[in-house]
Amino acid sequence: MSIDYVLTFPCEVRKNVPQEKLATLVGYMSLAEFAVAEVRKSNPDLPIETVLGRYEVHVSQSRPDGTVNQVPMTIGRLVALAQPIRQYREHCPTCRANIADRPFGCFAKINYPIRKEAEEWLVSRLPSDVKDPNLLMLFRFLQDLEIDGRPIDAMRPKLCELKDPVVRRWGPPTEQKQVTSSQILHMLAFGGKVGPQQSALYTKLLGLASLLSESHPPSSNIEQFKTFMCAIVMSGRLNAQISVDA
Repeated sequence: MSIDYVLTFPCEVRKNVPQEKLATLVGYMSLAEFAVAEVRKSNPDLPIETVLGRYEVHVSQSRPDGTVNQVPMTIGRLVALAQPIRQYREHCPTCRANIADRPFGCFAKINYPIRKEAEEWLVSRLPSDVKDPNLLMLFRFLQDLEIDGRPIDAMRPKLCELKDPVVRRWGPPTEQKQVTSSQILHMLAFGGKVGPQQSALYTKLLGLASLLSESHPPSSNIEQFKTFMCAIVMSGRLNAQISVDA
């Protein structure tokens, strides 16, 4: 399970492959690469032909009636299914929407469970000064749109490592302001789509512009969130929408 998203920037690949088909084929490719890497962890010297032909993964496939089945499939079969998009890989390295820095890097994901260190990282990026204009604007934004994080808290047993959100507080007890990691997750990843104007606002509220030049964090889960934040920054700059399936 994961938060799957795509930065839908017009490109040569999308001129030739419809969005829905592209998403499916990139999913096959990503799953095959992940499966090979997992097999290599315990069997680093196994011939690739054996990996492709012997090992299976379960692929979600939708039926016409809307039900979803888990279908066993060899890694080699996944590679074969993704073959039609291999010819377009050369277009990706220089694409400005390649936020994941790999072929078809406009597609990315954040794996569940969301780790403790990732939630701590999300709230740690907020300004320390309670009078910071962007922080004051964030307080108003969360209040006006009633972004309280409750939908995330209700799903925590399935989504998160922590039972309770990480809380960041500002000011003395009598005038205290606070923002939780659930509110940030609610705002960013659980709205279905993030438009360019919305992304530009989030970039300002959360101070995301500096992320593009920051080094890789020590946690893979934080890295996945950093990539998502970079997608938000580029969404505003490229006037491109982010579609999110959480």
